[in-house]
Amino acid sequence: MKAVPTFQSASFSASQFRTRLIIAVVLLNLMVIGLAFQSLNQGLEQSRARAIVNTRNLAQLLDHDIAAIFDRIDLTLQALVDDLDEGPSATRDTKRYQTILQQHFARQPALHSLLIVDEQGSLLASSGQPNRTPRLLADRDYFLRHRASSSTGLIISPPLQGRVGGEWIITLSRRINTHNDQFAGIAVASIRLAHLRELFASLNLGPAGAVTLRDTDLGLITRHPAPSTPEIRIGSRAVSPQLAAAIRADPEQGAYLAVTQIDGIERTNAYRRMSRYPYYIIVGLADDDYLLGWYRELTKTVVQVVIFVLATLLMLGLLIHLWSLRERDLQHIASKELELRILLDTAPDAIVIIDISGHVRRANQRALSTFGYQYEDLIGRPIGNLLASEWSELSQPSQSVADVDLIAVAADGRRFPISVSMTPTETESGRMATLVIRDSSERREREDALRLASLVYQAVGEAIMVTDTSNRIVAINPAFTRLMGYTPEEAIGQRAGFLSSGRHDHAFFRTMWESLDATGTWKGEILNRRHNGQIAADWLMINTIYDDNGQVQWRVGMYSSVTEQKRAEEQLWRQASYDTLTDLPNRRLLLDRLQQDMNIADRTETEVALLLVDLDHFKEVNDTLGHLAGDQLLIEVAHRLTACIREMDTAARLGGDEFAVLLGGITDRQHVEPIAQSIRSTLATHYALKEGDARISASIGIALYPSDAGDAEALFQHADQALYLVKGTGRNGFSFYSAPSTEKRPADGPAVQLEASSSTEEKLGDAEAVAPTRTAPGTPNTV
Repeated sequence: MKAVPTFQSASFSASQFRTRLIIAVVLLNLMVIGLAFQSLNQGLEQSRARAIVNTRNLAQLLDHDIAAIFDRIDLTLQALVDDLDEGPSATRDTKRYQTILQQHFARQPALHSLLIVDEQGSLLASSGQPNRTPRLLADRDYFLRHRASSSTGLIISPPLQGRVGGEWIITLSRRINTHNDQFAGIAVASIRLAHLRELFASLNLGPAGAVTLRDTDLGLITRHPAPSTPEIRIGSRAVSPQLAAAIRADPEQGAYLAVTQIDGIERTNAYRRMSRYPYYIIVGLADDDYLLGWYRELTKTVVQVVIFVLATLLMLGLLIHLWSLRERDLQHIASKELELRILLDTAPDAIVIIDISGHVRRANQRALSTFGYQYEDLIGRPIGNLLASEWSELSQPSQSVADVDLIAVAADGRRFPISVSMTPTETESGRMATLVIRDSSERREREDALRLASLVYQAVGEAIMVTDTSNRIVAINPAFTRLMGYTPEEAIGQRAGFLSSGRHDHAFFRTMWESLDATGTWKGEILNRRHNGQIAADWLMINTIYDDNGQVQWRVGMYSSVTEQKRAEEQLWRQASYDTLTDLPNRRLLLDRLQQDMNIADRTETEVALLLVDLDHFKEVNDTLGHLAGDQLLIEVAHRLTACIREMDTAARLGGDEFAVLLGGITDRQHVEPIAQSIRSTLATHYALKEGDARISASIGIALYPSDAGDAEALFQHADQALYLVKGTGRNGFSFYSAPSTEKRPADGPAVQLEASSSTEEKLGDAEAVAPTRTAPGTPNTV
């Protein structure tokens, strides 16, 4: 085909005017956008400047507040040292020291603890319960520095972590001298890092603001909010490069913009070095907080600029349209030859135009590529040369025909199936016929694939069900009939829900359909009802088939039975959760139910009672009657325990001759006493065993959550302490856990026992954490 030249329709003046008009509009829009950008940039700089001023003011305020706290503590230490005018080592009047110390401690609410330590590092007086451990603080750095020099003054320690409670503190200490300036000990005050965080939290920093306290080496002291990543610990010197550079430039104070390494939030920060204490205060306001007003202005400005640009473009379009109407009168429609060529060459199918004698008059590019001819070789060739089969309609192309399957012959002799449609047309040159030829090789391959898929569908071992868009069954395979018991006659036409077991709620199916609508797939375990009424667990995988328009056409479900697997899993779970001898819950299941009961107690404001039951004289039964008799006795004990409690309660075997009972929904601890008495008397009743008669008794320790303990571990410890008390006073009885009179109720938990000899450094955060063993109330846990 030869191309037909196009007509140059636009005049030079019209084209020049359009170009200049477009340039003018573009320049105008660029100028407006530039002015808007300049205004927004100025607003951003002003907002950052205000943020810097605010952070510097807050840093200065915190400098004043923290210094005031440390000054008051230092004055307290100096006053305490002055009141000990004779020196602690002179008379060892610990009662007097305790009185003086408590007077000073009461005046400073910010203090966590206040101590007087002698020259050996042993504790003489404490604001908390005293600890008589020799040389308790002798290894502390601040103690060694005070002992080594009489001119140390006030020493502030780095953060210390408690050895029992794990709480972080800072200590301030001063040396105590005798009358002849000999070292007599030290006075030590501590403040919790949590107290400083509470001070930081009182500032209005916005949702994402932050305050950080670091030492002069940039080691982390504390921060609000606390770091969320475990890599950032107290003492960490990981800081942003911007902060390090700013401090090198001005060590005293400054401001910088950086993304905080601790939480990845960009903030405008100000830092300030405290004038009298070795700390940096860093205050940061998050950009997303203080730039809210600027963001609103940004949105408003962008909308205005977009409206302006759209308005100018609309005007430009109207003007160009008017010029286009003028140009259209000067243009000619392209020739029919060019239109026909474009139409033919862009068609997806092979198109061949033949005359009444059956010779090819025209062909498009797709026809050339389909049959393998050059254009010059194909034109004028009889159409019969392209076909391997006879087609009578070609002799007189007078009628329209559609989708006739024939065999075509390519230029290289290759044969392939085609589908031909013919449309006769009257032209100035006579009758013509347009043949639309489509290679049907792919269609036949698809048909073969569908036949193969049907065979696989019938032969596959997995149960398959196909539903339409209304969720009605349109097909099942033989494996479905074998699994579910329904024949095709019984299943096809039914809604898929006829298999429902009734065991799943609406939320289950809502989640399934949400997944199908979003992704076209769902898989999971489901309970179905078989034809015989049996409820069985199946693994179901659903896939969606879409039509050419992307609409749902079919949904294919594939089922496989998992009932046997479920039975095996249930058996494994029971073996892992129950005692094999007594069939009672074991320790693992007991802890799980305890946590559930504690959660219910928190919601309903009730209590949970834990009874630890230890059998008295059980060893004698084993020794005299044998282990088989002991096993029989343990089984009978399990039966008696179960009979003494409600169905909602739990009896468990912890191991050996130790049992436990959980009582939930307790509103008054007096309700526990009759049950404990019943258990004690029931277990003390005569046992008739095969090997002989036996008698035992039971010792029971009782603790309640949350009145006696704030967590499961403490609840077991306190119940164990109560049990130990019964064991030590003759056995065959029960006892409730009772905290000593020296009791402290933390703000975040129930009352806990403070033992007479427990480490005072637990309050200081300066003692080793030791795992408790079974002890009676008041027995110390030594460090």
